[in-house]
Amino acid sequence: MFKSFLKYINSIPFSLTIKHYQTFGYSASLFKNAELNSAESWDALRTTHPQFSISQNRKEWLRASEAQIKKDGQDRGLLQRAKDVESLLKKENKNSIFSVGVGGAGLEYQLKKINPNLKIVCSEFAPQNVELLKSVFLEADQVVQFDILNGDWKSIKEKYLFNSSVCLMYRVDASFSDEEWRYIFEKLHAAKINDILFIPSSFLSILSIFNRKWREIRWTMSKTKVVFSGYLRTKSTFKSYWNSLYNEKAGNFGGINGFLLTIK
Repeated sequence: MFKSFLKYINSIPFSLTIKHYQTFGYSASLFKNAELNSAESWDALRTTHPQFSISQNRKEWLRASEAQIKKDGQDRGLLQRAKDVESLLKKENKNSIFSVGVGGAGLEYQLKKINPNLKIVCSEFAPQNVELLKSVFLEADQVVQFDILNGDWKSIKEKYLFNSSVCLMYRVDASFSDEEWRYIFEKLHAAKINDILFIPSSFLSILSIFNRKWREIRWTMSKTKVVFSGYLRTKSTFKSYWNSLYNEKAGNFGGINGFLLTIK
């Protein structure tokens, strides 16, 4: 019982959001306004940084999609994550997904590999990212450019999201502020997007905050250039975005916690 209490406290049982900073080496000098919050900055990162880049060579891209090369969002849990997502889709009788902010699309590739009949439309808002994916992710049914915050969700609903479809939001949480996420979910609800699989990068905990702040202190002491890269938050903060709009069902996907959301 004491261990459960410590785990509960460590998980921070209230809403909290903090800014996220990261180092990107040479790539950071190419970012618009010295921040990672624009299509230009993301294109610079995807084309120059070893861990975040998308290879123009399909064989190398496939290695990354099999988690044989370390890339952002394509860790050791990637293959199991895809199995867990596909199992959920099968259980919920879903046969197509519209996935936003796919990055290197490793998860989407694995889903298509497990179930070739699953229709997958991938989207990104950075134009070079879109073109790179079109050249290497040949199994995707479609790769389109779409802006999660400012895009027309009603049009997406009409074109890609039907009763047998799910909108997949995988590790895109850091890109938007709390106010922006509430706005996004209001737009999703207004567009009658019925089913959303939301898998964030992580939940803040006391330990993770300590580790991040200690890392930032070390960067300051060593005069390492850091870049504002978005936001991190607790589970309670995420829930506040959709509480009045969607019902939720928690799940674990290859070691990452997420939510299946169904419209109220």
